[in-house]
Amino acid sequence: MILAEDLTDRMGRLLIAKGTVLTEKHLKICKIWGVVEAQIEGVSDADIDESALNELDPQELAQATEFVHERFQHADMEHPAVRELVRLSILRTVKNKNTGPDSIRQSFQLKIEEENTEGEETKPANINPLKFISEHTKLSTLPDIYNKFVDTIARPNSSSYDIENVINKDTSLSAQLLKISNSAFYSYPAKVDTISRAINIIGTQQLSTLAMGIIIIGVFNKMPARIINMEMFWKHSILCGICARILAGYKNIQNTERLFTAGLLHDIGRLVCYNYLPQESLRAILEAQNDRQLLYLKEREVFDMDHAMIGGSLVNRWQMPLSLEEMVCYHHEPQKSKNSIEPSILHIADIIANAMGIGTSGERLIPPLHEEAWTRLGLSSNILSLIMEQADNQLEDVFKVIYADDKLQQK
Repeated sequence: MILAEDLTDRMGRLLIAKGTVLTEKHLKICKIWGVVEAQIEGVSDADIDESALNELDPQELAQATEFVHERFQHADMEHPAVRELVRLSILRTVKNKNTGPDSIRQSFQLKIEEENTEGEETKPANINPLKFISEHTKLSTLPDIYNKFVDTIARPNSSSYDIENVINKDTSLSAQLLKISNSAFYSYPAKVDTISRAINIIGTQQLSTLAMGIIIIGVFNKMPARIINMEMFWKHSILCGICARILAGYKNIQNTERLFTAGLLHDIGRLVCYNYLPQESLRAILEAQNDRQLLYLKEREVFDMDHAMIGGSLVNRWQMPLSLEEMVCYHHEPQKSKNSIEPSILHIADIIANAMGIGTSGERLIPPLHEEAWTRLGLSSNILSLIMEQADNQLEDVFKVIYADDKLQQK
């Protein structure tokens, strides 16, 4: 491959000159400096797309294309980023059987069929979920350790030593944080064997944000799953958090753990509805399927609000930072947020996670990409394949820590 144009880093510094014959060494340099695209002589993006797709079985390719196009029916497939997501999603659907149509449908359809065997007609109950939350203290009351976290962080004179003491008093939480610190999520070369070392490497605020998200997941993992496959729900949520954290890194945002925690919690409002308002939730899911409509829009018809608004209300009740509340509340409509960059990141992360086809919170279709959100991030669509690759590398490690360990402890 011969470089058709000068290759520069994000700051405009020359890395490789035009006309260079690219070697493995050059590719490593690109990876180190975060360069994800380059112009190659005689090769276009269309050529690359065609080459990758031509290697696939024609019948499987046709089935995957039909399935993916159905999922993206509400998106603008002429948008460069969406077009790339469609291409990547087709490739993943063919190559990875766990991201195909059957896997996504089984994540929640079987639960719906079981719940509907009674033959009772589901009708709107005009229930206000926010009022419902305020009347059920279980939803707004978190474990004592969470309150200790909030109180410790809120004190102006709190130190990293104070945070360390709070974490160390909960052996399960400290073990989970150490496992994440030693996972592909951070990829530190040396072992992180104490919370003190984790704080020094990751940072007090970052580790605290991560801990708060893990505590909340632990609470919801103990709730009965009446509709959704909880493993699939948390896989989607964790994957969304990982994608958000990766995107935040590209934008040089400090405390990327805040974006990860927002991803963990972005669909938490759905769990409230699934567990406490199952009949109304079933109505929303079934009608969304029958009408080929986005689930969050159907939620607004049933509840007069969607899961994002419900989740944002919970985050507010839990006294989490305002930035987290904004991200959760506006992840489908980032343009409505006062600080739109972080909600834009979560919005795009959610779309990437949905396109990857791993897990689901109940939504079968891909939410539309807001042009403003993509423009605001200023990223190339060619970065999407790299984000998916990084997310794939991190997901299983993080999932085993946050979800699987918790399930094992309950047995």
